[in-house]
Amino acid sequence: MLEPHERLVLARTKAGHETAADAARAFGWSPITYRAHESGLRGLRRDAAARYAAAFGVSEAWLLTGQGAPAGIRSTVPVVGYVGAGAEVHLFDGDLSSEQIDEADAPPAADEHTVAVIVRGDSMVPAFRDRDVIYYRNVRAEPDQLIGRECVIRLADGRTFVKILMRGNGPGFFTLFSYNAPLISDVVVEWAVPVKWVMRD
Repeated sequence: MLEPHERLVLARTKAGHETAADAARAFGWSPITYRAHESGLRGLRRDAAARYAAAFGVSEAWLLTGQGAPAGIRSTVPVVGYVGAGAEVHLFDGDLSSEQIDEADAPPAADEHTVAVIVRGDSMVPAFRDRDVIYYRNVRAEPDQLIGRECVIRLADGRTFVKILMRGNGPGFFTLFSYNAPLISDVVVEWAVPVKWVMRD
């Protein structure tokens, strides 16, 4: 379950305010106070929740308790696989809505394409730790556009990993970098999607 300050971030992003400073400026709030509410450093009281709910078009009850998610805001996303001890992601093929294995709290700005995988083991430390939830949008991009980024990557042979995508030694080939595992060199990438969000256990 998301905490009230995490739902506040979600409400703000869904309302189209890119940063906490943008929202504070738009509504005439104290930037310091609002950032403290979003970060969780300051508890969200009912009067503040009512003010933010009215500004962002959500209910006070949802901000405070998580009950009754407003239209257009996803409270959960499907979990579609695991990142195993060998840094390989075990994904289900086919319709994600029918083959999900669990649900996870939605991150800020989640949409209908957002899915998650769960980390199993410590092979991805320091970027990802055991039981972290990794989120990405299940919309594939050209691998050449994602060089240097942490991505979920499906290889042509069916293996799927979370790695940093690097150029290979020839056209059409890529190398996969991990923080504490050997390189996987000169492989053909079927698809790649950038990691968008990580939620710590």
